[in-house]
Amino acid sequence: MDKKNIIAIIFLLLIIPAFGCAQIINPLPGLCYSDKTGSYVCLEKPTGMPKYDRGKNCVMYTQNEEEWRWCMDPSNDHIYDPYYKTRKELNEKLEQEQKLRQIESRIENIA
Repeated sequence: MDKKNIIAIIFLLLIIPAFGCAQIINPLPGLCYSDKTGSYVCLEKPTGMPKYDRGKNCVMYTQNEEEWRWCMDPSNDHIYDPYYKTRKELNEKLEQEQKLRQIESRIENIA
């Protein structure tokens, strides 16, 4: 083995564990597993709501360059995205449910 192969092997051995532990595996549809939390029910985000296309929206609904720049700033999505409030509420609800399921899983593991 030459020096390049040895360095590549060492590099891979250092990289694989760093990313392997954080990975979420789906052993069955609707079920997720991670080393930190164990098994839990995956919550999928609803797909019925159209995705916000910032570029298209800003080109269609702005009249000058200043408005366009304002529109393209992601922190202003609450002004220009018609589904912003609904999308935000759904994401917050899903995150709360996910945290609750993880806490329940940890409690079950302790008991």
